Amino acid sequence: MKKILIPTLILIITWSNLSAKPVAGVSSISWDTPRAMTLATITEQHTLTILKEKAEFDTIDPGIINRELSKFSCFDERCIIPFARNAGINLIINGNIRDRETYLHLSLKAYAVNSLHNGTLVHSYSVKIPLDAPAGSREFSLICEEHAASFITGVLAGFMQDIPVKKSGDFFIADTDIKIDGDYKLYQISSNEIPAEKGKVTINSNRITGSSIGELPADSFIILSFKGKSKELKNYYKKRKREIVFNKTPVTDTLYIALLTPFASASMPLASPFLGYYMNNDWTGLGLWMMNVTPYLYMEARGLYNSPSRLKKNKENISKDDKAMHYFGWYMAAAGGLPLFIDSYAHTYLYKASYYSGDTRLLGSNITAAYLSLVSNGGGMFYKGHRGWGYFYFHLNNILLYTSLREFSRSEEYNRETDTYIKKNADTGTAKKLFAALAVSKLVETVHTLITDEDLNNGTVTEEFILPEPFISFDEMNRPVYGAAINFHF
Repeated sequence: MKKILIPTLILIITWSNLSAKPVAGVSSISWDTPRAMTLATITEQHTLTILKEKAEFDTIDPGIINRELSKFSCFDERCIIPFARNAGINLIINGNIRDRETYLHLSLKAYAVNSLHNGTLVHSYSVKIPLDAPAGSREFSLICEEHAASFITGVLAGFMQDIPVKKSGDFFIADTDIKIDGDYKLYQISSNEIPAEKGKVTINSNRITGSSIGELPADSFIILSFKGKSKELKNYYKKRKREIVFNKTPVTDTLYIALLTPFASASMPLASPFLGYYMNNDWTGLGLWMMNVTPYLYMEARGLYNSPSRLKKNKENISKDDKAMHYFGWYMAAAGGLPLFIDSYAHTYLYKASYYSGDTRLLGSNITAAYLSLVSNGGGMFYKGHRGWGYFYFHLNNILLYTSLREFSRSEEYNRETDTYIKKNADTGTAKKLFAALAVSKLVETVHTLITDEDLNNGTVTEEFILPEPFISFDEMNRPVYGAAINFHF
């Protein structure tokens, strides 16, 4: 690696004027097919553009880095970290794209090369992107940008940069082109070569306006976290994707769905499995539908068939369950089947929308989501693509509704001597408590639905490693102990 020192001197001169901001570069994103090569290039471009325009980094042309590293045929961390350190690059990124015909596997890694991280892997991101939705050049570019943004969001959550504090005229400044305001801890490298806290400073527009100590020590610095930028970037791209895939949804769309509610609910037992799940090849949805809806379809059919009028005609006793099941059957026919009707279509449409394609009319409206949550159980969550929560509220509130109806119902016993029915008293106290619980549950469901975003995430994250921040402490012998807070997802 000593041979790399000479060519990197050229690079240092090239971007020495960029040192006022953290410097980032992409060493390489490898590929195995022509299609993967194109996507690797697009991902590189988006990664550098986001870092420069959204995260306030200076970036290096990947062609310069690749030319230097290719001289030694070495692109892994054994080479790129010393290279970045010698060249003054604070954040170096590499990765690969593997084309498996039916899906793509994108993997990206970021190493922080500064006095705080010292070449540590701060973030790795792997995602499987199925290729079962229509996508052209526009869609693939947007998909690459989305994953580049997700990756950088994780990078910024773990990356920190030391900013030197220098004297400029009669005052001290934080020496960077990034605008800094607020209170920061002041550090200085101690004799054992680790950061030691010296005090606190107040900064306004990069100028030190207050200090907890007197004269600021030489070679002092502050630590700049990028967690705020990470949150901003995440919210920006979440909002941007909604604007791209959803049209403005007028209130008339909600009224249209309201008019269709009884027809959609009543037709659910046939429309959902055949015209919804089967036609859209949603076999997971069909399997979940079969397992979850069967008891409710039985209750609906039994309740509507064994109606109180039919039982009276046959001179049979009418139990509380008979009445409750009859009322519940009418609810299922009129509105209770709507959530699963919605799921059989919305889930597929949202999946296509995650690829920036497909028909998204009637989707993306919080007014519609609130309506579906209020008139049916779990409908709003199904509308937003969250099947787990949808089925949770579907079962919870259906059970609460049925038990409430049961406690309100009065059983009727047939008296053969007088040929009349005698009504029994209902437990209204328990019924009121159950209805109150149902009302609270519906309120929670509606609020939960409104604060939850649509499931528009593209692909499936298969592995994610985040190093939020390094930390340094001392043991009982006053020896430095280095550690890290780690989050690993797979």
